[in-house]
Amino acid sequence: MKNRRADVQSWEGKNLRARVLYSRAGVAQHTWIENENGAVLIDTGDGLIRDLISNDLDPGGIRGVIFTHGHFDHVGGLYSLLGFLRMIGRKEPLPIVAPDGCTEVFSLVKNFERCYPDTIPFEIFRKEIRSQQVIRIAGMTIKAYAVVHCGSIEGSEILDRIPAMGYRISHKGETIAVSGDTGFCPSLTKLAKGADLAIIEAGYKKSTGVDREVLERVHLSEDLAKKIGRLAKDFVLVHRGEGQ
Repeated sequence: MKNRRADVQSWEGKNLRARVLYSRAGVAQHTWIENENGAVLIDTGDGLIRDLISNDLDPGGIRGVIFTHGHFDHVGGLYSLLGFLRMIGRKEPLPIVAPDGCTEVFSLVKNFERCYPDTIPFEIFRKEIRSQQVIRIAGMTIKAYAVVHCGSIEGSEILDRIPAMGYRISHKGETIAVSGDTGFCPSLTKLAKGADLAIIEAGYKKSTGVDREVLERVHLSEDLAKKIGRLAKDFVLVHRGEGQ
């Protein structure tokens, strides 16, 4: 991974830059991707504002927020982000994009708007995205790829599949692929193949001893994540924490 430091997961190309601000399965996940026009946030885990400020990143530079899915460790910081942007008097509209049917994200936005019906100084644009749809934010072309992801609760069976996406973010000939949380599914190959950087979640250290259904429906192991990552020119494994 270019310009990689032991304490910061970061990558810099000619036209795109990425920084994984925090990533631990079951705690929080958020990634900052920017070009010369501004940044998009991929997910907003708990502690987002702290992590932005401690990494000298300007929340005012956020041009849009994109969600991979609605689990708490990916959306827990959304309300705080909206509140912070309201506090600093943001004027620029804020696109918020999430998979079609991702009720958690849009419920949080709706509740925020209900709490402050007359004092939000910026407009919030909500966009439900479907697989293979393409949007543009800050000059970046963002394409959605449906991935397989189910929830789980310790001591219980795997829950039903939820709306979940990975994204390819492209700008001036460079591409960053973000897997989101997912099991080992065919769409991951298309998502990562040929990207300059693939950011791949790897919840389990090894696939040995992990039930196959878990690896196909909930989280990847490091060995499976590396298999996907090698389809890109460079990759980084994130969202570790389970089975370590």
